[in-house]
Amino acid sequence: MEGNLSLIPLAEVLELVHGHRRSGTLEVQAGPLPLTLRFVQGEVVEAAILDWEGLEALFAFPLHPEEGTFRFRPGPQSAEHPPMPFAALLGEWARVNDEWDRFRTLIDSPSRVLEALRPQSPYEVFQGGKSVRAAAKAWGVPLLIAMERAYMGVREGDLYPLRRYAWYALRIRYQGKRGKTLEEFGQLQGLLDGTRNLGEVIAQGVPVGLVRRYLVQALASGEIAPPGRGWLLRDLTWELEKEGET
Repeated sequence: MEGNLSLIPLAEVLELVHGHRRSGTLEVQAGPLPLTLRFVQGEVVEAAILDWEGLEALFAFPLHPEEGTFRFRPGPQSAEHPPMPFAALLGEWARVNDEWDRFRTLIDSPSRVLEALRPQSPYEVFQGGKSVRAAAKAWGVPLLIAMERAYMGVREGDLYPLRRYAWYALRIRYQGKRGKTLEEFGQLQGLLDGTRNLGEVIAQGVPVGLVRRYLVQALASGEIAPPGRGWLLRDLTWELEKEGET
């Protein structure tokens, strides 16, 4: 079973697999963003955006993408148990999608670095600048909760979004292998030699939007595969969405 999400919405595809109690793997592609779901007798037992696995990754993927493709490949059954019943999973997926939309009105992605304007609890972790993802680790809370706290901090004037992202720290050494992405981004080719991070590349005058678009294409194609590439691709696509709105 395969098709186009502009003709058959993702929610309907999921309902079909569930209703027929199918076992196997559903691969979804919404723009550059891939999602892999594994079903056992119509219940979701695994989900991943590349190497970002679990419900956190699943709920960050759009439940109602306007376009994209899907393919279901039958597979063997197993004794694995779903993290939650299918109906509850769909409901929570929709709810969390709505929460992400709300939080992103002020913070374009969890990779955005914020600064604490007033060093008071719980925002002292942002002193000196820290991304929402890094704050989630510092607080020991799920990413969505950290995003909600950060959203409240920005709204109340306790936090200020800086003009940089967690991925600025990445050092990429372009090997000239596995794809020709940089043919479209010639300005970058000589700078991606591993001696400077992406923040330093941007500081040399390369537009942040150009670097972001390169990363999305290179991650989606597998041309580069740093640890955390799943959440990085999700954050970058969120940022591209906001970039397109401005």
